[in-house]
Amino acid sequence: MFGKRAGEYAAKFAREHGSTVAAEREIEAAAKAALAPFERAASADGPYQVQETLQENMQDLVGIVRTEHEMQQALACIASLKRRAAAVAVRGNREYNPGWHTALDLDNLLVVSEAIARSALARKESRGGHFRDDFPDKDPSFGTFNLVVHRERDGEMRLSQEAIPPMPPELKAIIEEMK
Repeated sequence: MFGKRAGEYAAKFAREHGSTVAAEREIEAAAKAALAPFERAASADGPYQVQETLQENMQDLVGIVRTEHEMQQALACIASLKRRAAAVAVRGNREYNPGWHTALDLDNLLVVSEAIARSALARKESRGGHFRDDFPDKDPSFGTFNLVVHRERDGEMRLSQEAIPPMPPELKAIIEEMK
């Protein structure tokens, strides 16, 4: 279902925007970055160790029940893990190498983890699956906007608020009936 939709919208985008040519230097830079873990000297951390530490950090500090102090700790840990991830080395070949695949995934895992922690830190309320032990109540103002995370060119995260359009009256009536 989702693959079908993704393909349809990718085709629509291609029709509307025409073909594009990737700059050769960008291709070379991406290939060099992808192969970098093979070039590095063995380090104390392999990709699995960094991934496991990230997983434990997010579970323990940005899990179901969250506090500001713990999420600040998580962000400090993520910053440390970024440095460790940049130094991981892998051995073997490129044909089938799960360690290499994990090394390639680390940057994205760290970006998503940081976005989650920063967004959760900015929400000073509890609602749905987001529970702040230090802010246990709902804050109606948080129901009027979405927090949006942008990753700047320098890699820094920027949070902004985007207003939620007003709810259509027929939907609002259904919600009121369910109270």
